[in-house]
Amino acid sequence: MNRHAYLIMAHNHFDFLKELLLCLDDRRNDIYLHIDKKAGSLDLNQFSTDLKESRLFFTDRLDVRWGGYSQIACELLLLKAAAGCSHGGRDGACPDETSAPRNHEKGYAYYHLLSGSDLPLKSQDEIHAFFDRHAGKEFLAFDKELSRQARERVSLWHYFRESRSPLAEPADHVLTLLQRLLHIDRLKGTGIELRKGPNWFSITDGLAQYVLEHEDWIRKHFSHSVCADELFLQTLAAASPFRENIYDEEGKSGSMANLRYVDWERGNENSPYTFQEEDKELLLGLPHLFARKFERNVLK
Repeated sequence: MNRHAYLIMAHNHFDFLKELLLCLDDRRNDIYLHIDKKAGSLDLNQFSTDLKESRLFFTDRLDVRWGGYSQIACELLLLKAAAGCSHGGRDGACPDETSAPRNHEKGYAYYHLLSGSDLPLKSQDEIHAFFDRHAGKEFLAFDKELSRQARERVSLWHYFRESRSPLAEPADHVLTLLQRLLHIDRLKGTGIELRKGPNWFSITDGLAQYVLEHEDWIRKHFSHSVCADELFLQTLAAASPFRENIYDEEGKSGSMANLRYVDWERGNENSPYTFQEEDKELLLGLPHLFARKFERNVLK
């Protein structure tokens, strides 16, 4: 039986989060949950009370800052928790060694990164059947082109993205202008070819382990960046032995490349559209396996 790991980054709407967990509740799934430290004190038992089949594991809680390296750190934390446990545990990898899943020496078949505002659009039987048919494929999406602004997310230094100060944004803007004038390029001579795309993914154990083996490389080149959670995995995967396994690097299938439907046309530049009850028929007719974003389950 192929087992899957769901990696969830959540920071609010916790009643809806419970519904998401119930949609994933299946004996073939383990769930790894990161709850943003800014959410304050929470009774974590509330999230596991109604689960019957899946095991739920909590990671340490980070203070995740939009645009900062902490977003990448959170994804790596979730991957380490799941991939470490699936291989019998590594030092510091499992959120709870006493309840970590065992007997998965070959790792999970797939690791799915979701936000706490996502929902699956298909049943667990359909989802598992899909990944059985496409076993070994890597599902992450790539933008067709990389703009200058996107490259500067990493090629320039961004020292203020983790700051709470209201002056952080204008300070970053001034620093960006100064670096442009001085022709700063921290990627010069590295040989790195940046690639970009949505940060949500479904990847195999092989690629997950490869990412974790390159954690120091990721930190070296993507710290002090801005919104590099949309760059580091695509960049690493496209230069890896796993490139030939990417389901749709050319983006010919559109948003099916990472199997996630997100409506930016009805959203804004900072946040996608939030689906409502009147969108139910549309959503259930899509070929995608997941969608975001939601604030309540409108698919019942």
